[in-house]
Amino acid sequence: MTCLSNTKNLVGLLDLPDEIILSIMNKIQPRAVLLYSMIGTKNIHLEQLALDQCHSIDLTSDYFGSPYEMIIQEFILSTLLCIFNYIESLAINLVHIPSLYQLVKRIDDKSCLNNLKHLKIMAGRWHRNTGTPITLNFYSDDEVRRYSLFSDIPQFFDLSQKLSDILSFYCHSPIMSLINSFEFDPDCVISIPSSDEKLFFPQAFHLTHISITFHQFGDCVRLLNQIGAQLHSFVVSMMHVYLSEELDLSQISLYEQCIIPFLQRLSSVEHLTLLLAIGENENGPNHFIGGLDLQRDIISYMPHLCQFDFHIRSILKDAAHIKLDKIRQSFFQYQQSIDCTIDYFNNRYGQCQIYSLPFIGTRLDFISNRFPLFDVEKRFSNVTMLLLFDDVKPFEHGFFQRVTQALPHLKVLEVFNLLEQEEKSTTTNNSIEFRHLATLILHDIHADYAEQLLYRTYLPCLIELVIRNDVLLTIINQNQQQVKDNCSKVETLIIVEPWAYPNSTHVNFFPKLGIFHTM
Repeated sequence: MTCLSNTKNLVGLLDLPDEIILSIMNKIQPRAVLLYSMIGTKNIHLEQLALDQCHSIDLTSDYFGSPYEMIIQEFILSTLLCIFNYIESLAINLVHIPSLYQLVKRIDDKSCLNNLKHLKIMAGRWHRNTGTPITLNFYSDDEVRRYSLFSDIPQFFDLSQKLSDILSFYCHSPIMSLINSFEFDPDCVISIPSSDEKLFFPQAFHLTHISITFHQFGDCVRLLNQIGAQLHSFVVSMMHVYLSEELDLSQISLYEQCIIPFLQRLSSVEHLTLLLAIGENENGPNHFIGGLDLQRDIISYMPHLCQFDFHIRSILKDAAHIKLDKIRQSFFQYQQSIDCTIDYFNNRYGQCQIYSLPFIGTRLDFISNRFPLFDVEKRFSNVTMLLLFDDVKPFEHGFFQRVTQALPHLKVLEVFNLLEQEEKSTTTNNSIEFRHLATLILHDIHADYAEQLLYRTYLPCLIELVIRNDVLLTIINQNQQQVKDNCSKVETLIIVEPWAYPNSTHVNFFPKLGIFHTM
């Protein structure tokens, strides 16, 4: 099970002090490659140094087409046998589950992984050529544009039945009996069995920390009914918040009759983070959510609450215009720093965003020219996902220049603006650079924004592109070198409105194209 058959090559390394050897070992990534190379060399001292690095194993850097793919598979099937009782924290991808499943069955040892305290399972959906995480699983106009001022990005995805069954095996296995922390990919959806007899974590006696994503609100409630009393930390995302298909949802306020009663049950919570978008509903709140709502409906039910971080966006149709100071004054009793913004659009919708400071979110949705994005404190500098929307004023060249400065870590950008730019720039140099932008969505746009972001912007990491077919053909026909450079790494191309299948022209323009979709 060794990678290093000639131990003579290790003489120089072993003559070094342990501190230097450890420093060298820490530079080898992923760690599985190091352990696979060291364990099995039959050098007791070197193996012991390697075993001391086995407490935390992270295999999530592996993906289909990765240069380490075969080594990590060998690591799981061979090296892991030698170290499984050293592991305290294990992070894996879904693709590793079948191999680990076979390994556990082969060991048939109740003490297998008996020191494991933290288990993290990620989807491992990375692009083959670049190893960049996949953001766009599918792209359906019906889904994305179903509700006003709501986004469907990033897109959740479901497990296959085979992976669901194997995952269920792990969640029901004795391995879970000692784990106190379980984290599952936030973009991957799990379903909780509806029967109370089929507990999702029947042996998770010490599980106190969970991070998970569910299909619907009922899954969340069922899990809390099972193990809610023992939880210290509960991070949950939900695809949809709805009750039952048999109920008339037009008569129900999901916020007031689902979310609020659910939060009020968490009376022992000390730290609460709430990221929430509340849509318009004729039976829902008829006003923007403010400080008085939070105090009355949530905080007053949590006597032990010492930290409350939130970002709440409430959307109303035909909303009455109110002054921003009215929302700010509703927080006058709060001890923490809080800010808010109100915006009104020509589509008859308005939205109010309230957020604690420092800002704890990584995404901003439906941000217009009027949003205070460019404050001197750079309070939104950790945002990685941005959806720009404005039907009142176009986004000009200078606006995008300021976005690059305000959001240096931006990875996903969607532009929703049909208004022609008024301050057109004729320059084609890359004076604007989105250094980390991997996903660009140009669906509901004026053609000016495709020119702005593909002609006059440098996008060295662009991997996923959604773009209208007519705009794309115009860009390809102009054959600008800057655009070709920006598209040279694109692996996922989604063409929309008017719908068309990619042809040889598209393929020639996107040399790394691996996945394409049409609408």
